[in-house]
Amino acid sequence: MAFLEQSSRFLKPVYAGDTIYPALEVTELVPGRSTGSVTLASTVFNQRRELVLQGLQKFLIRKRPM
Repeated sequence: MAFLEQSSRFLKPVYAGDTIYPALEVTELVPGRSTGSVTLASTVFNQRRELVLQGLQKFLIRKRPM
């Protein structure tokens, strides 16, 4: 597995004592011959259900042999 790219936008401040709730969603799978890529969208909410961060991560992954 290799990191291809990452982006994050911090939308609101987070303070000591806050509770945060992260989530990842697979938004794209691109198969290749021996490798592929997966794109994940990330969101983080605070205890008041306010969106405090959103981002994107893209990974290069090796396919399992059949």
